[in-house]
Amino acid sequence: MVTVWILVHLFADETLRKNATQALEAADFYWLLSAGAAAAVSEGLCSTRWWLILRSFGMPLKWREALAFSAIGLFYSLGLPGSAGGDAMRTLYLIRMFPDKKLASAFSVLSDRLCGLVALIAALCVTLALRHSLFLSGQTGCRIVLAAFVLLAGILFMLGLWWGTSVSVLGDFLKRRHTWLGPHLLESGEIFNQIGRHPAAMLVGVGLSALSLAAHFLCYFFSACAFGATLNLGQMFSVMPLVDTLTMIPVALYGVGLREALFTTLLGDFFNIPAATATLLSLGGFGAQASVALTGAIFLPFVNFLASGNQRPDSRPVSLTGETP
Repeated sequence: MVTVWILVHLFADETLRKNATQALEAADFYWLLSAGAAAAVSEGLCSTRWWLILRSFGMPLKWREALAFSAIGLFYSLGLPGSAGGDAMRTLYLIRMFPDKKLASAFSVLSDRLCGLVALIAALCVTLALRHSLFLSGQTGCRIVLAAFVLLAGILFMLGLWWGTSVSVLGDFLKRRHTWLGPHLLESGEIFNQIGRHPAAMLVGVGLSALSLAAHFLCYFFSACAFGATLNLGQMFSVMPLVDTLTMIPVALYGVGLREALFTTLLGDFFNIPAATATLLSLGGFGAQASVALTGAIFLPFVNFLASGNQRPDSRPVSLTGETP
């Protein structure tokens, strides 16, 4: 409903519709092919990141299987709220392959997202360090930056509380005083200890996240080139962290509608890009991402083969810490 409402509100402007039609007629669709290639590279790097994290969590999945599960998760995320809606599907498929490592399966996906979150926070900090005079000069920019910081601060606060459960003293206190807390909730703090045991893998994961973000930003830059937006690479890279941060809010399908509204506001107020062009470049970037996501359907017929639910011959029941019971 939110997605439809925002798109209807944007395209209710007759001038925008007229300008959008003209921009479509003049578009260079070869740039959109480049956008699709950049989106594919971005998702491939994300799949590789998760594959490396899985190995550090004691789940030696093959790279092609990690790619298949990531593609299927991306496919399902098209119909789920937020930009990370397919994570649950990745977790379910992984549990089918490693039924004795349910928590580790879920935590591998969460660790994968944490690497991406660190890279996104770093990109946002760089943006504000280099462009603070621009984005904080007006009321609109201040509100958008404040919204992004409130969202990230809330996420970091919850992560801090979650990390606290991994501290033995606090964990024991919660078990004694708050028996209503489920044992799995308290045990979940072990994910931070697991991450601490494999700092090299997590650092590589953050590095791959940075490369994936760069490819993702390029996707939208190529879309801007397709529709004749007078934006340079630095300007696009400065806007994208704010857009990606706020589209994490699970109120729109894959961020559609919310993303277009943000591009229209940011690019219009700070770089004088017409609303029609900003809307089209946003939809063009999303179209490139959606095209890559739709390829996940190719892997669906092979899911039963890849995740038959049988335990692997080389897999022994292990606890979350990797110790054999």
